[in-house]
This record gives sequence, structure tokens and C-alpha cells, in this order.
Amino acid sequence: MTRAFLMRALADQLLQETGPQAPAMVSSDDGAVVLLHHRFEPSEGCMGHPHQLRLGMAIGGGGRLQQRSHGGLLQGVWQPGQFNVVLPGDFGTYASPAVDVLGLAIDTGPLQQEAHRMHDLQPLAARLQRDPVVTSVLQALWCSAQADACLPGFLEHGARVLLHRLQQLAGHAHAMPPRATALSARQLQHLQEYIDAQYGQPLAVAQLAAALQMDPSTFSRALRAATGLPPYAFLTRRRMQWACAQLAQGHNVTEVALACGYANPSKFSAAFRRVAGCSPSAWAAQHRGLR
Repeated sequence: MTRAFLMRALADQLLQETGPQAPAMVSSDDGAVVLLHHRFEPSEGCMGHPHQLRLGMAIGGGGRLQQRSHGGLLQGVWQPGQFNVVLPGDFGTYASPAVDVLGLAIDTGPLQQEAHRMHDLQPLAARLQRDPVVTSVLQALWCSAQADACLPGFLEHGARVLLHRLQQLAGHAHAMPPRATALSARQLQHLQEYIDAQYGQPLAVAQLAAALQMDPSTFSRALRAATGLPPYAFLTRRRMQWACAQLAQGHNVTEVALACGYANPSKFSAAFRRVAGCSPSAWAAQHRGLR
């Protein structure tokens, strides 16, 4: 396989996948490594390639990500700083949110010494990852590329450093306890109904866990796995959703704050703004304008 063909095969494939807006990218001299910076719109489709490894780190945007492949099911909230790994031969489907990605695609064919160890990275493909070394190396590669300061072999060396780090992380993942099982849709619905029924009462994590007949630590991990939120943040978001409905019915801010269990309306307004992105009065005025 010639160098020119490699450059066309990997870089052109990435161009086809990124949509009408061309990404910013740079290729290694032999075309086997491509570094990419791009804003992806929400999408879903097929994923996987016989001999390509993909590593994508979110640097903006984010949201619910799901990947179903031969290696299993990955689902979680993709946040800036987290990266996912798609291994060679791991075919399947994905559903991705709008996200800004700094990523690396590696054609593992030329990396014969590392290629036979790709199966060791499987634990990383099962969940979103966060690692300061991977973040630093990706950012250093991109900054060098932007400054046109990449020496010959720089991207290839960076790819090898990243592969070595991924192998280290995979070794740690083998020793880690299994990831918490996410709450099911039925459990989430039951939890929301319980919170709604107790909308004016203070609720502790132990009470939320008891509503699902779970111990608090297991419940907290399962809720975060399902929603990306810790218990108190989930409780606050649900109560602010209830507050939105009350404001839409014409209740004033103080009434709704007290009904939600907030003795101080200013604290209620601050919590509402964190969830809705605006003050309760502004939201109510905008909603009345649409009626």
C-alpha cells in the first residue's frame, strides 16, 4: 500500500464523515495518522473500521452518547475533557450529541508492533474516559500543528505515546470494580413520581434511594450512570421542571418558591437559573408572550 493511497484513504474518509463543513485536520507524512478538530452536529449511524483506531475527546458541547458494537454497549453523558475509543474491527452503531471534538485517527496497519495489542484496549471502549496525559498529548499535537511546528515523525510519535498511555489505562481498568449499572427508564420514572409527590418537602439521598429500595451509594452511582447527575442536582432539576409548570399556570415566583420548599425566593431563583438558563420571572414573561 503506497503512502499516497494511505493519505487519501484515511483523510478522505474523515472528510466524508464530518459533513458539509470541512474539518481542520493534519496528517502524518505517511498518512497513517490524522489529527482532527471539528464541530459535529447531532448524528447517528454506523461506526467501525477493520484497521482504524479512533480517539475523540470532547472540548465543547456534549450530551448523551450511545455506542453499541461487538465490544458491548457504551452509554453516558459525554462532557468536555472526556474521550471515547473505537477499536479496529469494533463495528456497530452510535448516536452522538452536538460536540466539538479534538480527535486522532490511526491506521494501525503500519504500526505492526502495536497492532497485535489492540485487543488489550477493549476495557477502554466500554466507557467514556478522562485522563490528563491523553488530554495533554492531544493538545500539544494540535498546538504544534496550528503553529506549523510539527517536525517529521511528530504525529507518528504522538500516536505511539497515546497508544502506550491507552495500554496503561486499560491495565488499570482491568483492576477496577465493574461500572455501576444505570437506573432503568422504569426506575427513573418511579423516582420522578416520588419527587413530584414530595415537591414541598426536603429530601435526603437516603430517602431517594429508599424509594427505589437501594442503598444510598449504589443509588448515587446508578443515577449518575443514567443521567450524568448526582442525586441533589437531579432533585433540583426535577423540582425546577415542576416550577416551570407552576409559573406557566400564572403562580407568582414567591408562591412557587415556597411550594418547592425554598423559604428564600432568591435561592430559588438562583437554582432556577442554573437549570433553565434564565430567572423565573423572565421565563414566566416569555412563556406568557407565547400563549
